[in-house]
Amino acid sequence: MKKCPECGNPSYDGAPVCGNCGYKFPKPKVTVRKKESIFEQNPEVRREEKPKVKKTSNEPSTLEIIKEKKLIIGTILLITLIVICGIVLTGSNSNNGPTIQSSNAVEYNAGDFSFKYPESWQPINMTDSDHETAIFFENENNTIIEHYNITSSANSLKDINQDRISHALDNGDALELLETITLDGRNASNIILENADGNYTRYVSMFTDGKLYVFKISGDSINSITSDSINGVINSADIK
Repeated sequence: MKKCPECGNPSYDGAPVCGNCGYKFPKPKVTVRKKESIFEQNPEVRREEKPKVKKTSNEPSTLEIIKEKKLIIGTILLITLIVICGIVLTGSNSNNGPTIQSSNAVEYNAGDFSFKYPESWQPINMTDSDHETAIFFENENNTIIEHYNITSSANSLKDINQDRISHALDNGDALELLETITLDGRNASNIILENADGNYTRYVSMFTDGKLYVFKISGDSINSITSDSINGVINSADIK
């Protein structure tokens, strides 16, 4: 209850005017409670923030790590390149192909030229009308290996090979391979021809001091004329 300030008549709290004298009561002031923003978190329930980790001076930066990795990778690539170059150079300057085991080898010696061949190779009686002194062997794969040496008036092994290839092409043969190899520390040539009849002929030639030394191998496939045993015989060639 409230009293009228003019006449003292009691009135209820919500009365707008005094029922006795008509005095208008002033409107009560309404206090609005300040609302908390939904975007503000209660400090008591706010999650703890993770402390920022300060980088010490001893820890490397990302850029330093990248540079270090690049340096390691570059070093590995350089070492790999050196190893590969060493293998290539070693292989190109030395003859590390198959060899004949002395325990099961027979030596052919013609005075100034010799080589070793397997015991399983059988000397056979054949003739070469162009090279009367030629000798022949037959291996376990029925491949024929012929050897001859002649005196030649040619100026170089290149000239000899050109004449041989020209003659082969005229007969309908096809050139499969022509390369320079090293035998007995000397330059030699390796030629493979596919004959018109489907068989293959291989010529391995050495030329020195006007003398030509030749291995002529005839077989039914490239594999038969380039086997390890045949390459071993060729690698054993020795010019005295």
